[in-house]
Amino acid sequence: MSIEAYILYAITALLLLISFIIDKEKTKKGLIKGAKSFIKLMPVLLPLFLFIGILLAIVTPEFISSVLGPESGLLGYLSGLVIGSITFMPPFVAYPLGVELLANGAAYPQVAGFLVALMSVGLVYYSAESKLFSKKSAILRNLISFIGAIIVILVVLVVY
Repeated sequence: MSIEAYILYAITALLLLISFIIDKEKTKKGLIKGAKSFIKLMPVLLPLFLFIGILLAIVTPEFISSVLGPESGLLGYLSGLVIGSITFMPPFVAYPLGVELLANGAAYPQVAGFLVALMSVGLVYYSAESKLFSKKSAILRNLISFIGAIIVILVVLVVY
């Protein structure tokens, strides 16, 4: 575990202690509510984390580096955008996936584009979205989100 993780845990423990000193009942209620929320999320999180773990066990770091690595160039950006656009994941699942991709040889701009497309485009929901709203609004939202992912790639390229 990194030093940042230890610092985060220490700050969390300190703030929990301060909260407990200030108001024991509210802190207990908050902890109980948090535990219940965590238990509700487990049926969603566990399969996703298992999927990510299995995927990363099957897909080698060399393959990730070749598709989304620093040397992948334009094809890597497009691959990240297309793969991310196909499905949708909430941020609390997508961010750990991004960290694992980076740890396995992917580059920051490609992962940034992948994550933005993953969390905002979501072509799998197109049919439901077009029925709920309209085809035009579904297409427009997905297009704007895709353009936003491209802009994020460009910003990360400039900054990184």
